[in-house]
Amino acid sequence: MNKKSFLKILTLMLTGIILVSACKSKKEDNIIQEDEVLTKTIQNSAPEVKPRPAEDLSGKVQIITEEEFIAKITEIDNEKGFQYKGSTPAIVDFYADWCRPCIALGPVLERLGEKYKGQIIIYKVNVDKAQRLAAQFGIQSIPSLLFLKPNEQPKMMVGAPTQDELDKIINEALL
Repeated sequence: MNKKSFLKILTLMLTGIILVSACKSKKEDNIIQEDEVLTKTIQNSAPEVKPRPAEDLSGKVQIITEEEFIAKITEIDNEKGFQYKGSTPAIVDFYADWCRPCIALGPVLERLGEKYKGQIIIYKVNVDKAQRLAAQFGIQSIPSLLFLKPNEQPKMMVGAPTQDELDKIINEALL
């Protein structure tokens, strides 16, 4: 073997070694990158567990927005149907500021909130500001009261009941 052939073979061998090591290094880099992508995908696709909002058991009537209703009470477009998110029985008063019976019902609900402090929660939703929510629940007359108990279907009442009537409903349907 002459010197020229030897240099060609040596050059080919060195080129082959360089190519093999470069490909191996690139392949390892790809594996690391694929692992990073897979890890990020798994982290991003994991279902987001939203903490349940703390329930206010102070006995005060809580005026809530449509967004707060969705967060605290139920999703509007839930394919599984109505599912109350709370763990404490609740009353939702669908009202409007201009409605005289709604205005008259306000102090009654405040007294009941204090009376049943820690046992029930009373929410108020202004139908003028939550029109999509009112439509979803078929609210056509106000006041309309929605009675909620965990793991049960809600009950609806239209009109402004007296405090005695509400006491009876709370004791029979919610507690």
